[in-house]
Amino acid sequence: MPNEKTKSPARKKALRGLAVGLAVFALTLLLGLLKVFPPLEWKSWDARLQLLADPSRADADIVLLAIDQSSLDVYEKEQGLGWPWPRQIYAGVLDFLKAGGAKAVFLDLMLTEDSTYGVDDDRLLAEAMTRAGNVFLPFFLSREEKEAAPVAEEVLARSASPRGTVPSSPEEWAVPLARSVSLPVDILAATAVKMGNVQFVPDGDSVYRRLPLVFGYGDWLLPALPLAMAEFISDGVDLHKVPLDRSGNMILHFFGPRGTYKTYSIGAIINSQARIEEGLEPQVQPREFAGKTVIVGTTAAGLLDFRPTPFGGVYPGMEILATALDNLVGKTFIREAPAVVTWVSVLVFALLAGIGTSMLKKTGHLAALGLSLPALASAGSLLAARAGVWIEFVAPAFAALSAFIAAALLSYGVEGRQRRFIKNAFRFYLSPQVIERVLDNPSLLRLGGERREITAFFSDVAGFTSISEGLSPEDLVGLLNAYLSEMTDIILDLGGTLDKYEGDAIIAFWNAPLDLPDHALRACRAALRCQRRLAERREDFRRSYGHEVRMRVGINSGPAVVGNMGSERRFDYTAMGDTMNLASRLEGAGKVYGVSTLVGEETERRVRDEILAREVDVIRVVGKKQPIRVFELLGEKGAVPAEEMEKAARFGRALETYRAQRFSEAAAMFEALAGDPVAAVYAGRARQSAASPPPSDWDGIYELDKK
Repeated sequence: MPNEKTKSPARKKALRGLAVGLAVFALTLLLGLLKVFPPLEWKSWDARLQLLADPSRADADIVLLAIDQSSLDVYEKEQGLGWPWPRQIYAGVLDFLKAGGAKAVFLDLMLTEDSTYGVDDDRLLAEAMTRAGNVFLPFFLSREEKEAAPVAEEVLARSASPRGTVPSSPEEWAVPLARSVSLPVDILAATAVKMGNVQFVPDGDSVYRRLPLVFGYGDWLLPALPLAMAEFISDGVDLHKVPLDRSGNMILHFFGPRGTYKTYSIGAIINSQARIEEGLEPQVQPREFAGKTVIVGTTAAGLLDFRPTPFGGVYPGMEILATALDNLVGKTFIREAPAVVTWVSVLVFALLAGIGTSMLKKTGHLAALGLSLPALASAGSLLAARAGVWIEFVAPAFAALSAFIAAALLSYGVEGRQRRFIKNAFRFYLSPQVIERVLDNPSLLRLGGERREITAFFSDVAGFTSISEGLSPEDLVGLLNAYLSEMTDIILDLGGTLDKYEGDAIIAFWNAPLDLPDHALRACRAALRCQRRLAERREDFRRSYGHEVRMRVGINSGPAVVGNMGSERRFDYTAMGDTMNLASRLEGAGKVYGVSTLVGEETERRVRDEILAREVDVIRVVGKKQPIRVFELLGEKGAVPAEEMEKAARFGRALETYRAQRFSEAAAMFEALAGDPVAAVYAGRARQSAASPPPSDWDGIYELDKK
């Protein structure tokens, strides 16, 4: 398990992210109290409605009769009728709809003054309304104080909502209060089956998205026109089951843009009624309106009955009423999520963004987080809208983006300098992958040392003194740079840490500052690849500098003290201890045996499943009493030629013969391995021992007399 020091940086980052998230939550809450978000939230809701638009969901039994510009033009041109038309024209329309079996009709017209065509004109319309028995008219509630007409009390009493369908007091339901009412002329108001208010206000951006269903006026609770019609055509509406927003309004569920509901030109209907009266085939058959609820209203531009909605600024007022009626009859309501849902979402997104941004370091991961959180808020609000729930999007998205930006800036300010320092300090010593891991946990590089198992690597250029004496300073620098660059790249690519250069010598180690369980294998592979790469470049160096370059490598595994040694202002990341010293001795011992790479017995033990090595000797280095077995690296298993493997096996048998003190036999076996420098060393030793046998306590350990 990770220790406390390893967990500490992560905990600090998490706590910093938590603080950022909570601060952003508080800021978002303050902005919410200041009503900063509603205008943006309204627009985001409009976008959701537009994305989810499905006109096919609209009730096909709700149709519109449009007093459009073409109808106005035709009747003005052919009959000289300007606006407003004689009301007996609407009487003919009502007779046509009654003949077709329309369920209900609403005349969305200003009929508050007597007809300019005389009393008979109003009477003819009233008689048609009586014959139909299903005609609704609008009234207009206002907050301005006006004297009510004598008939108002009787008419309003007939249109008031039945007792018990709404709460007992307007205040309990946040009912809008009115001080005056404008009614149709008396004869028409008296013959309407019912009336309803069509005067309501938009949101703060002048867009109509919601509708009060009940209004308070004096001692009455009066319905909005869609509610009055819904109660008539669907045998009542239980207002307690109609979801309202926090202001007590019903949110309008628009199904699509203008034209969602089937619309007829009123001119076609007037013409059809006239043809029926003349015994001719009508342009539109009355039966098309069987069972339909019909709303008659204006769409001609000059009649000014367009209002802004989520689907644009030119939306007929009668189509807004049709939408509200459809919602009430079909129960296709929009529910506003409770405020607690919004603020829980804000808190969650702020904390996710703050903590996540503080913990992540890779640019790709940060970019993914910065994009995914608003996308998640957007997807959630869109899915909720599809289910008929308005969950706020802007406040959670603001919290997510704000926390992301704040945490990113804070991380850059707090950690940026440290990260840049580490990158600059270690880009010449560590591979980019190792640097990234150190950046994630800078405590790995704290001043001071720690005891770790490592594998040390020492290399030296054979005969470098004679090479340097024969080169100019410029050529010597060029040769060293080329050689060291090639070797260092291999070491870093295999995860090694470059300790230092000492002239032509390279000192490196593995398993610090980061844990590398296969550190011995990595070091051995680095040695083999360095030797192979140097062999490939040897001829280039000879042509350029006049010398062949060969290297010796010593590798040893064991404990060492690793860390930043020095002062707070200047230090080196290095390793110290017997493991490092022995690796250095093994590099020097390579000269004795004429081999390029010697490794200690602990290293060989760790890599023997992957690397083929032959035992060279048991030696005791200067300053150490404990002997150590040393091995020559031959190559990775599977890559060593069969001939070399056979020679190694023969050498092993000869070495066993030598240690059995059959020196003459061993000398012959070693001499048979022509071209093997280690065998040549042992052939000389065996001949000498055959001529002058060692003492009886001989243990075969070779004493190195120099470093």
